Amino acid sequence: MSQLDLALGASVSTRHVSFMESERAKPSADMVLRLAEALDLPLRERNAMLTAAGFAPMFGDSDWQSEQMAEVRRAAALLLKAHEPYPAVVLDVAFNILDANPAALGMIRADRDVLGRANLVDYVFNPGPVRDSIVNWSEVAEYLLHRMREGVRRHGPQSAMGAVMRRAMLQPGASALSTVRGQWRGSVLLPLTFVTGGVTTQWFTTVTSFGAPQDALAEEITIEQFHPVEH
Repeated sequence: MSQLDLALGASVSTRHVSFMESERAKPSADMVLRLAEALDLPLRERNAMLTAAGFAPMFGDSDWQSEQMAEVRRAAALLLKAHEPYPAVVLDVAFNILDANPAALGMIRADRDVLGRANLVDYVFNPGPVRDSIVNWSEVAEYLLHRMREGVRRHGPQSAMGAVMRRAMLQPGASALSTVRGQWRGSVLLPLTFVTGGVTTQWFTTVTSFGAPQDALAEEITIEQFHPVEH
């Protein structure tokens, strides 16, 4: 982004942006937030930017199991329950599985003990029963790769998402995946074709996020719901 574009986005002069960049002027906390807004930074990165400028973070950064996240957990649990008997999972920004309904746990062949420790990308990319069950693995893996690349763009290569992506790219077949989006043809949505016990099913997903978040984790959480493709 050019100085002019940033200045316009933050409603400040290019001269002032130049002075801040060269450290001739020190930004106020309000100016830091205006710059962060113009850059469309996630809340976690806005906190980091405030800290780097010498100010206290202004947005929460709660743990999933904390009391502050109780309402978010309850809302997520309601969505998981309402989506049964179809799979649904709660993910953080790095695709860690925070919660899942029984259908989703059955799909990844796991029990509730894995919640908070298992990662959806690992299940898809690492050799094992889940990857082996995905008939169109290359297409699904490429779609996930593009989502990971977007996460790294927003959160940086040293973020948790960056670590997950680097781990995924070490797995067999990952280096041959297309880095260009738009390679899939033939349907409005890319289906996940899955084989379990000799039965083939197809799914498309919807992704839900929480509105008006004031906490970094709450902003990052998504609920991914799998819907059967009707033939």
